[in-house]
Amino acid sequence: MDDTLLWNGANTGNSIHAEQGPDFPTVLRSWRLRREWEAHLRVFCGEWQSLSPDDPDDPYLATMNGCANQRFLIRWRSIGGVPVRFGCGTVAGDVGTIVENELPAPAVRGWAELHGCGWPLWRFVDQEDGSNLGDIAVAVQYWIASA
Repeated sequence: MDDTLLWNGANTGNSIHAEQGPDFPTVLRSWRLRREWEAHLRVFCGEWQSLSPDDPDDPYLATMNGCANQRFLIRWRSIGGVPVRFGCGTVAGDVGTIVENELPAPAVRGWAELHGCGWPLWRFVDQEDGSNLGDIAVAVQYWIASA
């Protein structure tokens, strides 16, 4: 099966998956690719981390309004190969982080399709050796609705 068929531009909700993600699509019907970038972030035990809206080069532009006007396609992996918790939700200064969906078990890689208000969320898992942080490599495609 063509990997691009796994991305569903008609999806209006958020979907998250644990495993090697499909290749990014070059076309999504009714959507236009606005930009694509890669990022790295450090995740810690005890708190959820996400991509930054304040990054001067590659801001993650989730919004609280117009959720259906944009989509984020995300692929990620744990750089050290250590499983991390992965979910999606809302990040807002006035209410903090709200986890709306989480994988049933930690994973070393995954992918997600998120609506314009959805945030990818990662959280490090306590390790037997005492490690309490890890690094995540993330690839993002940002799509906007088109006529």
